[in-house]
Amino acid sequence: MSFSRNDIKDFIKSFNEASWSDEDGGGVRLLNECDCEDSEYSVGGEVPYEKDYSQMTGLFGPHQMELSDSAPCPDSYNIAVDAVVTIPHELVEMLMPMMEEYGIGCPASLAKAMADVLSVSQENGITPVFSVE
Repeated sequence: MSFSRNDIKDFIKSFNEASWSDEDGGGVRLLNECDCEDSEYSVGGEVPYEKDYSQMTGLFGPHQMELSDSAPCPDSYNIAVDAVVTIPHELVEMLMPMMEEYGIGCPASLAKAMADVLSVSQENGITPVFSVE
């Protein structure tokens, strides 16, 4: 595979445009990063509870239908969302041991990786699904 001079220039231009943020006062930002490296909270530290999580139902609601449609089992997905949507701090506490062990600062990335691994594992018959009856 070879790249022309124009291909490289276009890549650099696109990268430079995507790597600068007007929101951060023009500072450099890594693509698709959540700012976990600059967080005031430390992995293994206290999870802050002073936030009001009651708004999560309204914030998540508009996305739930689309996200549940892409879940392996939409019914189970919706039951899970209903159970955890107002307790994100408890989800972080559940994930914290793995975050500490592996040096992961973004709980959403850990949860996404877990979901992706389990989806592939289930699709290939490596891990089972379970009956709740």
